[in-house]
Amino acid sequence: MRPIRFGQASYRATVLPLLLLALATGLMVSCWPLGSNLDSRFHSQETMAASAAQPYPYTQISKQLVGDGASAYWVFQPEATKPLSAPVVLFLHGWMAMDPYPYGGWIDHLAKSGNIVVYPVFQTSRNDTPEEMQENALRAIREAIRDLDNNPIRPDWNQFSIVGHSLGGGLSALVAANAQSVGLPMPQVIMAVAPGWTEGELPTAELSQISSSSYLIIVEGADDELAESRQGANIYRATPQIPSERKAYFVLASGDDNLEVTHSSPLSPLESYRNADLSRREVRQQRFGTFFFNVLTGQNAGTIDQLDSAGYWPIFDSARQAAASGRPALSVADNFSQVTGSGNPDSPQRLVVE
Repeated sequence: MRPIRFGQASYRATVLPLLLLALATGLMVSCWPLGSNLDSRFHSQETMAASAAQPYPYTQISKQLVGDGASAYWVFQPEATKPLSAPVVLFLHGWMAMDPYPYGGWIDHLAKSGNIVVYPVFQTSRNDTPEEMQENALRAIREAIRDLDNNPIRPDWNQFSIVGHSLGGGLSALVAANAQSVGLPMPQVIMAVAPGWTEGELPTAELSQISSSSYLIIVEGADDELAESRQGANIYRATPQIPSERKAYFVLASGDDNLEVTHSSPLSPLESYRNADLSRREVRQQRFGTFFFNVLTGQNAGTIDQLDSAGYWPIFDSARQAAASGRPALSVADNFSQVTGSGNPDSPQRLVVE
C-alpha cells in the first residue's frame, strides 16, 4: 500500500489556518503526548467496534491502495477463504476523508459480509472544486473497473451499489447518473446519507439519467447540524423516472436521549483501516487536523455505536436485499419498531434506533 500524502504546501493550506483560527479565538487545547498514550486513545475505537461486532462469513480483509493522487482508490475484499464472486459496493466519502479510517467500521462490515468495496480518494486538497472531485471519482472508478477484471474474486456487477455520505452522498447520485459514461452498470441501489455539496445546490439536471430500475434511498439524521444545506429532497424530486416504490426518504432518529443522530453519526472510525504506510508524524497531522476541524465546526469524529450497527448499516443491507427481491424500498423500515411518515420529502419516514 502506498500512502496518500499531502505536500507541505497542501498541509499548510488545510490544517494551519484551523490552528491559527483556534489560537485567535482563545481556544486552549492541551498537547497530546507523542507516545503510546496518544495511540491508545484512538485504538479504543477497536474495542468499540468489537462490541458492535456480529458473526461474519469472512474474518480477514485485504486492503490495497491502487494508483496515486486524486485518481487513486482503495479496494477492500475478503482474504484467505475467498468467494468465487462478490457484489461490488462503491463507497464515496465525505469532504477531506481521503483516508478510509473515518469509515473503517462500515467498510469492515461490508467486506466481512462478502462484498468488494471500492473507495475512491478523489480529493487531495480542500481547494479541489466539486467538478474536479466528481471527475476524479469517475476517473478512479473507470480504472477500478478495468483492474477488477483481473481480481482474484470475480466482481458481480449485477449486484453493484453505491453508498455515500455528505459530499459523497451528493456524488453518489451524480456518479449513478454518469454510470454508463465510465462503463459501470446502473446501480441496484444508490444510498445517499446526509447528501451535500460544497458550493450551493447540487446540480440535479443530469440525475434524470439514473436508471428507473435503481433503488434510491435517502437517509438524513434527525439532529444533523447541517440539515439546512442537505440535498436529499432535491435528489429525490429530481428523479421522477424512479417509481415511488423504488424510492425512500428516511430520517434516522435515536430512542436514546443521550445519543443524537448528527452529521458525524455515519462515521465509524477504525484504526486498522488507516493507511498503514503513513508515518507517525503524518498520522498525528491527520489527527490534529481532524480535531481542530471538528472543534471549529461543532462536529465530532464519530464512533461505532448502535446508530451504525442497527441504523445505517442494516438500512443499506436491507435496501440491497429489497432491490434483489423486488420488494418496495420502504420495506427497509420493517427492521424498525418505531416508524412514522410516508417516506418522501414532504413526509419523511422516521426510523427510530432503539
